Amino acid sequence: MPALNRLFKPCLAALLCSQLPLANAESAHPISAANFSSATQKQVFEHWKPYRFGLFTRETRYHLIRDEGKQVLQATSDDSASGLIRRLPIQLSDYPILTWRWKTDALPRNADDRSKEGDDHSTRLYLIFNAPESGLLNWIASATGWGNTHALNYIWANESPVDTFLPSPYTARSVMIAASSGTQRAGEWVEISRNVYQDYLKAFGTAPPPLAAIALMSDSDNTDSKLVSYYSDIHFYSLDNGRID
Repeated sequence: MPALNRLFKPCLAALLCSQLPLANAESAHPISAANFSSATQKQVFEHWKPYRFGLFTRETRYHLIRDEGKQVLQATSDDSASGLIRRLPIQLSDYPILTWRWKTDALPRNADDRSKEGDDHSTRLYLIFNAPESGLLNWIASATGWGNTHALNYIWANESPVDTFLPSPYTARSVMIAASSGTQRAGEWVEISRNVYQDYLKAFGTAPPPLAAIALMSDSDNTDSKLVSYYSDIHFYSLDNGRID
């Protein structure tokens, strides 16, 4: 997987231009980041915009399918790396619990969670912080420095145990967290619940700023692998409504 600055290069410049209110705990119901189970393809891509990594990188394909009787987002990565990103301002002190389900049929061949050469993962979920409020164009304009933009990167780890915190092989601005691991549950839906506020504290040593965006990616370009993975609905909960083991 390329350096973190390549993470923030969507192919549609309109991505983060709309100004959305910061979500807080005044509303008792959870915040939906993704309703893949009930949305149409058009509705999904009104919120989730593609990003890619240059003219010479193949794109992962994302579309809605039915799996085990439910509608989900399928990602097909064939020696490719691209993703989907959504602007989603949330105050994590109010909504610290993040839940989602994902599934992968296989892991990338000879992948290595700790090396640049092996940095492919069948599923990833990014939480992105300190992105400029004025829109994606500012992200691109500051691509050489990125200011304070940084990310938590939840991965289906290739060999690292669940709950392992790993520095990105490319940059200290991204910390990877093994939310799932290994092949034991390949082919099964895995439900994840994370206290992302506490994960941020552990990763960066301070309380998180407001969330700016969320992204999904399945990539296999470094290992020349072919992967099929799946994502289901994604929600943020307050502590009163949250579920975490």
